Amino acid sequence: MNSLKKSMRLTKILAFALSFLVFCFSTEAIAAPSTLATLIITEKAPITEGKFSIDTTTPLPEKTVIRSAKLFLPAGETGTINKIKITGPNGLEFGCQDIKVKNGVDLIKACGGPAVLEAGGAITYVAEGSGFAPKLNTKLKVVLSDDF
Repeated sequence: MNSLKKSMRLTKILAFALSFLVFCFSTEAIAAPSTLATLIITEKAPITEGKFSIDTTTPLPEKTVIRSAKLFLPAGETGTINKIKITGPNGLEFGCQDIKVKNGVDLIKACGGPAVLEAGGAITYVAEGSGFAPKLNTKLKVVLSDDF
């Protein structure tokens, strides 16, 4: 009976200590590091008469990992990415052709990803598209990120 009282007392002390820790350290502060994503690069291109073309090389910090390429278009805008190719400094590349797109599409997933390109230098991004409507003259944005 004595050992039962001692273990109950110990359990109460541990429960109090745990609740004190949870109270003092918010879950937002504890979870924040794992939920942060680093934006790598944002590419913008004008869509003119329903077509666009991007060909750019951008330096990136060492050990950057690109896991997604999200496309942002005006609401209701759709089109076709005729080709996309992302090449890392080590020569590894990711790409595909002729995919139908709309706002919010992750181009890496749409192209059959996943793709993880490690960059520590220059990365080349080449893309062409056509058939964008209903606005024939608008803008598109692609955000390369280390977040899936």
